[in-house]
Amino acid sequence: MDIDLNWLEENFFKQGLSSTQKLLINQKIEVCEYAKGVVIVAQGNPGSAIYVIHSGSAYIDCNCNGENIRVGTAKPCDLVGEMSFLTEDEASATVTAKEDCIIYKLTRDTFTSFMHEDPDLVYAIFAHLLTHTANVIRHMNEEKAAVQHYMAGNHF
Repeated sequence: MDIDLNWLEENFFKQGLSSTQKLLINQKIEVCEYAKGVVIVAQGNPGSAIYVIHSGSAYIDCNCNGENIRVGTAKPCDLVGEMSFLTEDEASATVTAKEDCIIYKLTRDTFTSFMHEDPDLVYAIFAHLLTHTANVIRHMNEEKAAVQHYMAGNHF
């Protein structure tokens, strides 16, 4: 299966890619298919890749003191695995295909090779990663504020 470069330009990079960048992406980013119910990232495992959801969706669950808690759902254009990719810590959540998914997998080794081969491509990837992370934090802050508001007795 080929990478949909037009989709990446429009939805991920938000800009056109050079022919060199397209070639690097086609050569080095892996296209993965996950059937419904298959684990994409397992909590506690080492993280060494960012997964870009091209199609389908996935559940994000955390095991907290033996209890499985659904903390979100990832949809097309979302990233998963980014926290452990950045920190080199174990994955903090399990990501499971909610439906059949096509995912683009960017390993840390590939990211490092991109640094040497095309710094502009790395900058574009990192810009998307930062935007995604800021949106996740913003959403978490909103949820925390709502919980605090509720706990203070201010029910909606």
